[in-house]
Amino acid sequence: MAILESRTKTGLSWVKESIALFKTQPSRWMLLAIAYVGIFMMLPSLPGLGIFALLSVLIWPIFIAFAVMLYRNAEFGKQETVQAVLSKIQPKFTVLMLLGAACLVYATLATYLLNSDIQGLMTFADKGAQMSESEYVKFMAKFTPFLLKLLLLLVPLFIATWFAPVLIVVNNYPLAKAIKSSIAGVLQYMIAMGAAWLVLSAGIMGLMLAIGLLIGIVGALVPVLAQALMPMLVFGCLLLATALMFAFQYVSYRDVFRAAGVEPAEKVNP
Repeated sequence: MAILESRTKTGLSWVKESIALFKTQPSRWMLLAIAYVGIFMMLPSLPGLGIFALLSVLIWPIFIAFAVMLYRNAEFGKQETVQAVLSKIQPKFTVLMLLGAACLVYATLATYLLNSDIQGLMTFADKGAQMSESEYVKFMAKFTPFLLKLLLLLVPLFIATWFAPVLIVVNNYPLAKAIKSSIAGVLQYMIAMGAAWLVLSAGIMGLMLAIGLLIGIVGALVPVLAQALMPMLVFGCLLLATALMFAFQYVSYRDVFRAAGVEPAEKVNP
C-alpha cells in the first residue's frame, strides 16, 4: 500500500512538473505540437502520400528525441537553436531510424493480425451517419473488440519506445539496451505513469467539456459561430495534449533513470 501511495504521488508530481515546464514557453511548445501533429497525423493521411506515411514512422524517434531535448534545455535554462539541438542528435540518426524501422515492422505485423477486423469494419464505411439502429449495433459489436485488440497491441510498442529515443541520444545507449531499459523503466513505474496519464487525460477532457459548454451556450445564440469554434476547440486540445505529453515524457525519463543511478549527461555523447 505504501508503494502504491508513493508511486501515485510520483505520478501526480510528474503532472505538476509537466504543466510547470509547459508554462515556461507555452507558445513554443504549441508550435512544437503543431509540427508533430502536421508531420505525423495530418500529412500521412493525405491522398497520395502513402510513402510519406512510411517515412514518418522511420523519423518518428528522431522527432521524439528532439522534443524531449528541447524540454530538457528548458529545465536547465539552456538557450540553443533548433540547428544546435539537431546537430547533437545527428550522430544518432541511424540508430533512431533503426528504432523507427522496428516500429514499422511491429505496426505491419499488428495490421496483419487485425486485418480481418478491419475488413469487417470496412463494410460499414460507406454508410456512415446513415446507419440504422440495428446496423449501428452490429458496427459497435465489431468495433469494440477491434479497439480492445488495437490497444493491447499498442501497449508493448508504447512500453518499448517511451524512453528509448532519449536514452539513445542523451545516454548513448545502443538500440537493444535502450529498448530493454525503456521496458524496465515503464514496468517499474507503471503505477506512477498510469496515474499521470489518467490525471492528464481527465484534465484535457474536463477542459474540452468546459469550453464545449461555453461554445454550446454561444451556439444557442449564434449557431454558425459555434460550428466554427468546435473544430478549433478539438484541434487546440489535441495540441495541448501533445505538448504536455512531451513534457511528461521528459520529466518521467529524468526521474526514472536518475533513481536508477543513470544521471542524464549535461552533454550529449557523440
